[in-house]
Amino acid sequence: MRHRLFACLTLSAVLLAVPAAHAEFLAPSFESLTIEGVAPPDWIAGPRDGGFIGMCTTCAGGTMLLEVKVHNDDGTGERVRSGETTAERYTEIGKANAQQMGGESDYFGTKRIDFTSAVGFKTRARTATGDFSATYQLWSDGKQLLIRVYGKDQSMVDNVAEKAYSAAAPQTFR
Repeated sequence: MRHRLFACLTLSAVLLAVPAAHAEFLAPSFESLTIEGVAPPDWIAGPRDGGFIGMCTTCAGGTMLLEVKVHNDDGTGERVRSGETTAERYTEIGKANAQQMGGESDYFGTKRIDFTSAVGFKTRARTATGDFSATYQLWSDGKQLLIRVYGKDQSMVDNVAEKAYSAAAPQTFR
């Protein structure tokens, strides 16, 4: 009987040490966020209103805008995790929205991404104003990390967005 009790306690201790199914939200202030290539003299960038924003008016290809923010999850994270909301569904919604916006808007698709156990999507589109965009969204622990970059050159937008994601995700989730 004692051996069974000891075995149960040992198993319980081991199971408690196993990481949870959700990433741990780290509550970043983005005070120490550094994004490769996003710095003076070309960029005006830094923490603001609980997020990180940036603007480059001298970038090759035109003005670029960057936003890194954390929002409360509206339930989308659990729908993504459960498979109810898929990259394909996000693409359908995005294409429908782009058609309604008119102008030069277009939606190039959504790709699923994961960081530790946080789940999310990377989206590429062209806005109704003609700017290209790249958006990263990660959900876990009741929070959403949102990274958006806008500009006139899709490859430059993608490059900055990837660098911002690579820098911000580790400060947001573990």
